[in-house]
Amino acid sequence: MLVSTQTARARVVGIHHTMNASRPTPLAQALLVALLLWPVAIRAEGKLKVQFLDVGQGDATLITCPHGTHHLLIDSGDNKYPHSQENFQRDLKAALGGTGQKLEVAIASHPHSDHIGGMEWVLTNYHVATYIDNGQPAETATWSHINTVRMKRVKSGALNYIDGKKSNLLKFKLCSAVSFTLITPAAQAKLSDTNDRSVGVRVESLGKSFLFVGDMEKAAEDAWLNKLGPDALKLARADVLKVGHHGSDTSSTEAFIHQVQPGYAFVMCGARGVSTNVGYKHPRASTLRAYANWLDAKGDVPGEKTDDVWAYNKGTENWITVPRPKRFWLTVADGIVTLETDGQTINVTTEK
Repeated sequence: MLVSTQTARARVVGIHHTMNASRPTPLAQALLVALLLWPVAIRAEGKLKVQFLDVGQGDATLITCPHGTHHLLIDSGDNKYPHSQENFQRDLKAALGGTGQKLEVAIASHPHSDHIGGMEWVLTNYHVATYIDNGQPAETATWSHINTVRMKRVKSGALNYIDGKKSNLLKFKLCSAVSFTLITPAAQAKLSDTNDRSVGVRVESLGKSFLFVGDMEKAAEDAWLNKLGPDALKLARADVLKVGHHGSDTSSTEAFIHQVQPGYAFVMCGARGVSTNVGYKHPRASTLRAYANWLDAKGDVPGEKTDDVWAYNKGTENWITVPRPKRFWLTVADGIVTLETDGQTINVTTEK
């Protein structure tokens, strides 16, 4: 069962006092040194992997610990966009080694179908240890089916459930080299829009930080910056940002981008004129320009692309091609985007 580091910290303190009761033997000293060095050994042997899956107009990100045996899933694609679930299920099975495997943590940022489209399938086909959502019910068949499976598994003792709104700013360990913190602005600010009630996730590993903000829009970003306090403000800073709300112009305010100060940014969105993106029209040209203003000054990195990408221009009400910002990737253009880091360098590879 996943426990917060507050509980883990209490256990460490208990061990510390026990060891101070008497002078440790040489064997105990050797064991202590080995335990202290264990995370360092893991850091040297593996890389953290973050996979932004290509699910069209939706989100689905899989994070794999450096030793490769612990996984965190954030969102699960759409159930309306063409091939979203087909691609999501195929790629998750490929990453985890088929169905029936253990999945330590699955997080549903908020109950919109383009984020929870595959969660019922995930809970049914994998041994999910912990499920986290924003605690908000939805009047949809998709959410109802997920909730039925979730409650049944919790009742049987097979699943640990965490309400993200009640766990704001709590930090958890995924494995020895990876921890994550839940940041939910709606826990401390009155936010009525479902997008703004998203659970944010800040992942830390090997000295690098990664921020996932679901579909938070301006109201949630403003609340995060101005109402959650200094601890939450520090947590907004990250090396890597999963851009909010598929690159919409209702998210990614200049103040929020400047607080995050990302070195890399990733957008998950659908193709222009296809299915649900006919109405959403993501990403927006103004949003890409906002990231270019920040990221282009940070210089080139290996593996980045310099092509033009499609974005919707709200002012002229048409799709245009705009220069891709540096250090910026989009699943609609790049397919599955995989980031790996050993703590020293960040490498990004694309499917397309």
